[in-house]
Amino acid sequence: MSQREDTTVVEVKQQYHYLIIEDAEGQRKFLLDAATYSIGRNPTNGIVLRSQLVSRQHAILLRVPVPKLSSHMFRIIDGNLQGKRSKNGILIDGKRCFSHILAHGNEIVFSSDTRAYYQVVSHPSELVVPGDTDADEPYIGTQHNYKVNISDTDFANYNAEALARLASFPELNPNPILEINFSGAITYLNPAATKQFPELYELGSYHPLLKDLLASATELQNGDREMFTREVEVNGLTFEQFVHYLSGSNLIRCYVIDITERKRSQEIIQYQAYHDALTGLPNRKHFSDYLTNALAESATSNEQLAVIFIDLDRFKSINDSLGHDFGDLLLRGICHRLREFLHDDDMLSRWGGDEFILLVRNVASADLAFRLAQKMLKAFEQPFICAGRELYVSASMGISLYPFDGDRVDSLIKNADTAMYRAKQSGRNSCQLYAPQMNESAFAKLSLENSLCQAIERDELVVYYQVQVDMASARISGVEALIRWQHPEFGLLSPDRFVPLAEETGSIVTIGNWLLRAACMQSRAWQLEGLPTLHLGVNISTHQFKQPDFIDRLTDILTETQLDPHYLDLELTESIIMEDIPENIQKLHKLRDMGINLSIDDFGTGYSSLSYLKRLPINVLKIDRSFIKDINTNNGDRAIAISAIALAHNLNLRVVAEGVETREQMELLRSLKCNEMQGYLFNKPLPANELAILLANQKDS
Repeated sequence: MSQREDTTVVEVKQQYHYLIIEDAEGQRKFLLDAATYSIGRNPTNGIVLRSQLVSRQHAILLRVPVPKLSSHMFRIIDGNLQGKRSKNGILIDGKRCFSHILAHGNEIVFSSDTRAYYQVVSHPSELVVPGDTDADEPYIGTQHNYKVNISDTDFANYNAEALARLASFPELNPNPILEINFSGAITYLNPAATKQFPELYELGSYHPLLKDLLASATELQNGDREMFTREVEVNGLTFEQFVHYLSGSNLIRCYVIDITERKRSQEIIQYQAYHDALTGLPNRKHFSDYLTNALAESATSNEQLAVIFIDLDRFKSINDSLGHDFGDLLLRGICHRLREFLHDDDMLSRWGGDEFILLVRNVASADLAFRLAQKMLKAFEQPFICAGRELYVSASMGISLYPFDGDRVDSLIKNADTAMYRAKQSGRNSCQLYAPQMNESAFAKLSLENSLCQAIERDELVVYYQVQVDMASARISGVEALIRWQHPEFGLLSPDRFVPLAEETGSIVTIGNWLLRAACMQSRAWQLEGLPTLHLGVNISTHQFKQPDFIDRLTDILTETQLDPHYLDLELTESIIMEDIPENIQKLHKLRDMGINLSIDDFGTGYSSLSYLKRLPINVLKIDRSFIKDINTNNGDRAIAISAIALAHNLNLRVVAEGVETREQMELLRSLKCNEMQGYLFNKPLPANELAILLANQKDS
């Protein structure tokens, strides 16, 4: 039998590959225009066999290119790609096969009731359907006149290589696979590679996938490495290229995976991990890492660094009054303004909430760092425009310097933070350079804070009472309850030592409720002892008044202590009342309906509006001690006192003057018709037992 070495395609035309299925439900034709098909009774298969006698995935159909010809054929493989065979196997023209390259006219039997016929035609009209009585030619299987005739010898050299590739199914792989020899020539591209990189053959070694590949792959050929990966940019996309050596064929094989989306996701995740979501500034982690690197560099270059800790003043009031949306807009505006002070190597970070932190590199002196902070404070004087509204906010800043104030990240940040708190204590809207003694003060504050949390449990809080004297009768008409802390180490502490700390930590609500209960209980006890009935004044903090259950708690305390509400006088500052006027007026009316008296404490120091003042259901105005101190010598203080007393009388309110210490002050206030006074002229604050003696003496006189 002579060999036909050049026998290839008899008729070189476009070819159509069909699979005609016959099963229990009839006959169907499939045009095979994809690279692969799964065949079986599972509805997810590309070609579904409608028979219960076949496997769920019975066979795989693979498109196989014919070398040197612009043509292809199909190989059918029994079972699935994981190597699991079908339960019946497949018969090709009556012979059982595991893998077979189909030829035109082949009959494929899957089961007793399911078979298929493979045909290759140059036009769909030439398709011969088995059993079609109207066809020009009867279907007689493999004896039909093929349109494509490929001899066995054409596949002789190809089969071994094709089968090797089919072992790993590169034709099916959705990711590009390519092979080159050590001359740089492309020896194989799978369909995905051809589609993704059509310019590979044209560009050759200049293509990003092949550029410098041979130089790196030589190590694989020498056995120095088993494989390597690299990232390659092609047409704006990022690919990961896995490169390994095929020793059997002395080729380089590359698997290429598009990781563009993965890289973008990683970049987003990386960005989010190191940046603040609201402002886009570096976050704590990023700042700490950057400062760590800067310290390492400065250790060898003798560079000085400054860390500036920035905390906004009263930012919470903006959030509470205008809402968090305005607060967020303000934070973005502040971020934008502070960025104007950055140099190339500096870093501004949002530390959290309303706190920012700035690293300034190459600082020549502490004076320059201080002047920079002052410039930033100056920038806060201009309003921030948020949704068309002008907002004003100031800041407090603390500065620490490397290497003078620390040589570690934590110490520099902590010391800058400590200096910032000292700036707040000094009146806010200022900056402070760190000094070592600040840490001693901070430690004492922390110790006090920890002790304060347990002061109630340890029964360390006590109540002192300062008398209020009625000018008409010259007798004690009321008392103001003042809290004290009997500290086991520091002795008796006045409110100014711990109340600001309690407000800062939030424990003021618990302490305020304790004071209210203790004072009401004591007032009722004096009444039961037959002592003169007095008005009881109790200061209410902002945090306490804002509690949604404030009135409920107060009602419970009055019920528990059995104190008549008419004898209770709640003292509120102007700032508390004016902060949320409609809601507060409603709450004040509820308190007045209960019979409770209401006083505006420290009148004249806040920002109350006279138009609102007349709408408030208050009983008493208390003139702040700051206007009483120099009332006899300062015309301004005297004018304020005269105006306040006249205003109160016009609104039918009682007037109480605080801080009266001299007889001259008393006589002047009496001449101005001030109703009541309190201060050291009459008595210092007394504990309950001493005040009881004083009241008993008044009763007997």
